[in-house]
Amino acid sequence: MTGQLKAVVLAAGKGVRLRPVTEGIPKVMVKVAGRPLLERILENLLKAGVKETHLVVGYRKEVVEEHFGSDFNGMKLNYFVQGRQLGTAHAVSLVEGYTEERFLMLNGDVLVDAELLKKLALMDEFDPFDVMIVARRVQDPWRYGVLKVQGNKVVDIVEKPAPGKEPSNLINAGIYRFTDKIFESIKKTKLSERNEFEIVDSIKIAMKSGANVGFLLHEGLCIDVGDEDDLRKANEMKL
Repeated sequence: MTGQLKAVVLAAGKGVRLRPVTEGIPKVMVKVAGRPLLERILENLLKAGVKETHLVVGYRKEVVEEHFGSDFNGMKLNYFVQGRQLGTAHAVSLVEGYTEERFLMLNGDVLVDAELLKKLALMDEFDPFDVMIVARRVQDPWRYGVLKVQGNKVVDIVEKPAPGKEPSNLINAGIYRFTDKIFESIKKTKLSERNEFEIVDSIKIAMKSGANVGFLLHEGLCIDVGDEDDLRKANEMKL
């Protein structure tokens, strides 16, 4: 059933590649067709039945807090401050103890339709999995984190493999459903080459520890607003 999961949205980023649009505002407050990215994400979470969301904020956090406050159309909002941008795993670690057994995690710069989130929030179908990764099928998987799968399970994630060496054409969309077991893997996560604690590395640690990791293929709307070109494409779409 829907409505029983909390969501965690990572909203601490500066959006360096979107400057000058992001001068003075965090990335999640960039407007797509006249409305902030984060507003669209929260609206879709509401449609999926989520009643409470944890926002991990950082850069210009006051802009987010002043815009949304503690409530968004009946959804309770809680704020967790990431003082330094130490990566996605570090951001998720801040909400330990404040989630239920299962929760959704979204990057605040990825727009998907509410139907995907509604499906991901369904309790029974995905209960056997400790981690569910939303996957997209693309023509150029070598540009992304590529999923190596066996049946309905993910057995590895290969970051930006050489063209022709990718294990599939399924890529990680940056949207997950976790159980609270992920926090143990986060504690074991080391700094990456980018000098960050990355949630993908935490998921790999979980895999090695025997976690059941699955994927949900999404073939609908999915926009990763990373740079000005992505923003232009997003604005051209009817959202």
